[in-house]
Amino acid sequence: MNLCERKVSGSKAKRAGLISTLPLLKSMNYLAHSFLSFSSEPVLFGQFIADDVKGNNWQQFEKSVQTGILLHRFVDSYTDSHPLLLELKKHFYPSLGKFSGVVLDVLFDHVLSQKWQHYSNDNREQWIKTTYGQLIQRKPAMTDKRSFIMEKMIEHDWMNMYMTQDGTAQILNQMSRRIPFSNTLKDSFDVYIRNEKHIISTFDEFFPQIVSATQLKLDTFADG
Repeated sequence: MNLCERKVSGSKAKRAGLISTLPLLKSMNYLAHSFLSFSSEPVLFGQFIADDVKGNNWQQFEKSVQTGILLHRFVDSYTDSHPLLLELKKHFYPSLGKFSGVVLDVLFDHVLSQKWQHYSNDNREQWIKTTYGQLIQRKPAMTDKRSFIMEKMIEHDWMNMYMTQDGTAQILNQMSRRIPFSNTLKDSFDVYIRNEKHIISTFDEFFPQIVSATQLKLDTFADG
């Protein structure tokens, strides 16, 4: 991702860089957002572009894409405010700081990859292939930034990289290198190695809840 091109120096510049960088690192759990689109192509597209859509601009899109944008916002809000996730981020904050949420997004996609068949009857690799194809078809409707992210995601096959520990660690290290100052993403997969049981048990408790809550929210959109 083109996180920030200009160099920064000093504590004020570092803080400014962090403020400008964090929004571009939102919603790194691409596999989870794909899963939580429930096989709907327009909802998937809406979820993928949601971070680029500000305020009420979601109203400019077709109804089914609006649903995806609003569903993405719901998923992020639900996740950010969930007690299990707040506790986990609090536990990791001393070592990860402001990046704790970003790292957990990536780690949860790793766990979801590992446990895919617990939650889906679909083949994971075929699901990912279909997701990539659907996003490619929507490229003309994406912003340049979102198109760039999609191209890099497919080029490096991020969604399949989440399956292995080495792949997940590589994603986190690549993210670290694209940030123009020293940051806690470098070698942050060590957090998973040290806390694997805690992270997996939290995921096992949390994920069925967000699946249920998201499906219920999707049903309310349909009723509306």
